[in-house]
Amino acid sequence: MKKTLIALAAIAATSAFAQSTVTMYGNVDVGYGTHKTESRDGRVFTKTAGVMDGSWAGSRLGFRGTEDLGGGLRASFTLEQGINPTSPEAFNQRVASGGHQIVGSSTMSTGNNRQSFLGLAGRFGEVRVGYQYTNSYDLVAFQGYSLSEFQGGNYQNQTHANGTRANAITYISPAMSGVTLKVQFGQGAGRGTVESNAVAGGNGFTKNNNDYMSWMAAYAKGPLSVAYAYSRADVEQANAVGATVINAFGVVGTAAATAIANTASRDQVSSNLGVRYNLGFATVSATFGRLDNGGSATTTTATKTSAQQFSVKVPFGATDLLLSTGSAEAKLGGVVTGVDSSGTMLGVSHALSKRTNVYAYTGREKNDAVTGNAAGYKDTKTMVGVRHHF
Repeated sequence: MKKTLIALAAIAATSAFAQSTVTMYGNVDVGYGTHKTESRDGRVFTKTAGVMDGSWAGSRLGFRGTEDLGGGLRASFTLEQGINPTSPEAFNQRVASGGHQIVGSSTMSTGNNRQSFLGLAGRFGEVRVGYQYTNSYDLVAFQGYSLSEFQGGNYQNQTHANGTRANAITYISPAMSGVTLKVQFGQGAGRGTVESNAVAGGNGFTKNNNDYMSWMAAYAKGPLSVAYAYSRADVEQANAVGATVINAFGVVGTAAATAIANTASRDQVSSNLGVRYNLGFATVSATFGRLDNGGSATTTTATKTSAQQFSVKVPFGATDLLLSTGSAEAKLGGVVTGVDSSGTMLGVSHALSKRTNVYAYTGREKNDAVTGNAAGYKDTKTMVGVRHHF
């Protein structure tokens, strides 16, 4: 009997240091809407209507897990997949932000991995490693400074150095007098350094390097919240078009064609600021962003992009009135290029419960640029939707 009690006590002690939980979570957002894109002279490019993915927040399915390691330490993981609940390819594609939802169209994205990383947390804060949101995207999309998912409400997404996600090591500090620090080091979706003369593994590049670093400081106390993010990515690419190469298996071949005219190292530097204040009867917020891109694959001329977004939310019990307006402008060598856009969104949301809300909005956007693929268009979208998160 005594031995049995000792064995049970040992099992209990072991379990105390190995307690783990796994939680499934997600968001499903669906509605009925009309969407029209036309040229400045009124010629219709695309016009769609019907049941489509909603616009409150991107639909997703995710899993989170934690394990108590003892001594104040805990391990964790996050796996999050974007989904398209109104498409037959629900887990294989997702409508592009603000785009027309057309099955088989290029407006559907096949890159649906939103996040996938491991973490270790304790009194020192938290360290995360893997594919995760960049600091600038975290600031503008998830900190409540903007209504980023709506038509006429996503201009701050023009100013991300290294995009919205990256393979990175992230450190998040404990809150100190309302201040939290977040530091990231990493690269894009691939490796930080890829240098190879091999067809296999080099993807047609003799050099394809991407080094990324970023820090964000956020303050939240009482009615005021402020956050600032600085990010820098250094990109260097050199293609091997026409070169005779030997791949990792010793097979002689020719590198895949990749149009890289600018093989010099080029930097992307972004600054993003978010401010929010709760007035009691309304919450006002704004984001300001700037991206200095030191060149592209085809030119050494720098591109400078600036964007701003202003949002107001007025609560009436379980109902919120929403207003968002913003603009973005990109200049190549001091001359406005394909982005000179502005827009406004007006909407209303009603909470049916803590997890479910219904909403309606109408948004309009225009681009006055005269060059580039996105030049000279007007875009209008009206949506009635329901969102459930779990």
